[in-house]
Amino acid sequence: MSHVRTAKLRRLLGVALLSTSLFTGAALVESSTAEAAVPDVGKVAVVDMQRILNETSAGKSARQKLESASTSKQKKLDKRRQKLEQDQTKLAQLQGDALAQAQEKLQRDYYELQSMYMTLQQELAEQEARTLEVMYANCQSLAKEMAKDFKLDLVLIRDQTTVLYVADGVDLTNEVIKRYDKKYK
Repeated sequence: MSHVRTAKLRRLLGVALLSTSLFTGAALVESSTAEAAVPDVGKVAVVDMQRILNETSAGKSARQKLESASTSKQKKLDKRRQKLEQDQTKLAQLQGDALAQAQEKLQRDYYELQSMYMTLQQELAEQEARTLEVMYANCQSLAKEMAKDFKLDLVLIRDQTTVLYVADGVDLTNEVIKRYDKKYK
C-alpha cells in the first residue's frame, strides 16, 4: 500500500471512530438527562370538576343564581322586543315624514336592543367565569390537602377529552364534594 493511501485510510478510520464516539456520547448524555428530568410518578388520582360544579351546594347555588340572573335579563329583553314589534305594526298607519322618522327610531331601538342583548350575554359570561374561577381555586386547595392526606403524586382533572380511563378507587370526586360542602358553605 502506498503511503498516501494509508494516510487517507487512517483519516477515514479516525473520522468514523470520532463520529461514532460523539454519537454514542450524545446518546448517553441524552438518556441520562431524560432519566434525571422525569421522576417516577407513584399514586395518581382524578377529580371530575363537572360533578363538583353540579353536586356541591356551592355549585348548585351558583347555578341557581346564574339561572335567576339569566331569566331576569331575558324578561327585560322580551319586554323591549315586544315594544319593538308593537312599534313596527304601527308603521303601517304612518305616511311620509312621520313614517321615515318612525322607521329611523325603530332601527335605532333595534340596534339598542341588540347592544343590550350582547351586554347582558357578556355580563352572564363574566359572572359564570368568576364563579368557576372561585370554585376551581377552592378545588385546587382541596386537591393539595388530599394529595398530602392520601400521599398522592399527581391529581388530574377528569373530563371526556383528557382522561379516557380511570380504575376504580382513583377518582376522588366524591371525597372532594364532601370536603367542599364542609369547607365552603
